[in-house]
Amino acid sequence: MPKIILILINLLFFVNLTAEQLCNLDIAAKCVETDGKAWHCELILSVPSGYKLPKAPDISPTEPKNPKEFKYDGKLEQTGETSYRVDFTIVAENSEYIELTADCPMCGNNICSIVSKTVRIALPTQKNGHDSNIFWIILLGFLGGLMLNIMPCALPVVIMKLKSAMSREALCGSIVGNYASFAAFTACLAFLKSAGSVVGWGMHFQNPYFLEAMTFVLFGLTLYSFDMIPLFPSIQIENRKRGVFFENFFSSMVASLAAIPCTAPFLGTAATFAILGSVADMCMIFFAVATGFSLPYFLSFFVSINFFSKFRDGGIVFKKIINCGVLITFLWIFWLLSNHLSRISIGIYAASFISATILLKMRKYRSVLPVAAMCFCGLTFRDFSAESLKADGNVLTLLRSELQKNRIIVFNITADWCLTCKYNSRIFENEEVVKLFKNNDVKFIEADMTKKDDALMQFIGKHGRVGIPFTAIYGPHAENGVLLGEIPTVDEITNAVKKAAGK
Repeated sequence: MPKIILILINLLFFVNLTAEQLCNLDIAAKCVETDGKAWHCELILSVPSGYKLPKAPDISPTEPKNPKEFKYDGKLEQTGETSYRVDFTIVAENSEYIELTADCPMCGNNICSIVSKTVRIALPTQKNGHDSNIFWIILLGFLGGLMLNIMPCALPVVIMKLKSAMSREALCGSIVGNYASFAAFTACLAFLKSAGSVVGWGMHFQNPYFLEAMTFVLFGLTLYSFDMIPLFPSIQIENRKRGVFFENFFSSMVASLAAIPCTAPFLGTAATFAILGSVADMCMIFFAVATGFSLPYFLSFFVSINFFSKFRDGGIVFKKIINCGVLITFLWIFWLLSNHLSRISIGIYAASFISATILLKMRKYRSVLPVAAMCFCGLTFRDFSAESLKADGNVLTLLRSELQKNRIIVFNITADWCLTCKYNSRIFENEEVVKLFKNNDVKFIEADMTKKDDALMQFIGKHGRVGIPFTAIYGPHAENGVLLGEIPTVDEITNAVKKAAGK
């Protein structure tokens, strides 16, 4: 009997040893510094053909005191037919590298075994070249903020404000409003990031409460644009109107909030660096964005106020164009809000807005109060607690399934509130791009982030981005995807497809 037991033990040892030799597990590691002494790391585990990982590996530091903190959720993501990925975060002090032990359960050829690997991971710091990079990113933030002034969601408000610039006080109100809005936005992002939440650029447009507040604010701004109401009462003190500053301060904050989801050129790169970097980086970059967005008002100080009088009285047609632009911005926000409302609430809100406009046009101000009460009733019929819809069902599951077929995949994430995404959609209808996709058997998958989707947001974060537009091309030779720019070109898509196909 003892001989039989000894033979079985030797046999199990031989089987386990053979499995480890045949499996030949490869592990590639990469870490990116996120904030101070914290790193976000990922392990890419590659197994030979015929083997698989039934569950996530057990990972533990070889030295308990290094790293200081180790957070691992034990989630395994299959990125290819023979490749897997796991993510974790660490906090380490005065270390250039860490060592981890990964116990990986592997199955294949009717053999299951636990393969143990020790991995040494370098901890690159952003200090090398950081000073030169930060100045470049600040410049991109400044240019991105400047470009926001001509984006369709902010342009009408900006021109309306320049049209109403009756004094230097109005220009100061616009500048202070811009800086105040970006300062508040930076503070919110820093707070959410410190609390461990997933943050992104423009994601506040997924929040129905924010959309509802913006709808009412832009409705008031539209009435103000058509000279139906004042935003703030102008108090005559020492021959100067004190209400002008607050009007422009308020409208500047509205313009800033409405402009953020436009994701102007240069801005996406700067926002990604800011959100993934330290709080100090975030403050410097968003200060640069606010400066670029405020540049037209700074330049206005060198222009005579009489010029704005001519500009303001320049023509009825021009005034109507600007007013219609503000109205379209309001209707766009209300349309986004309607995705979260019931039909009854949409009808009550629409009837309230139309009735209030008619009554204000007729100067029947007291009659507006019952309309406001009717609008308040609409609040009782809306329900924002409903679970958000997932784009295309399990779109990430579909993506992983298609990746296993060794096909070339174009994965595009869009949203109704992302105007740059809508502009980018035209590139996929280009004749040259359509022909390219057909010749290479490319499958196009699109996901919708109009409503909140944490899974998609985490997917974007794993690729080093913090918002949309997001377009990546996968293939047999690009299992981790080839990321495209914020506004992709035909040549960029062509090169990415060729790289994914290994041409």
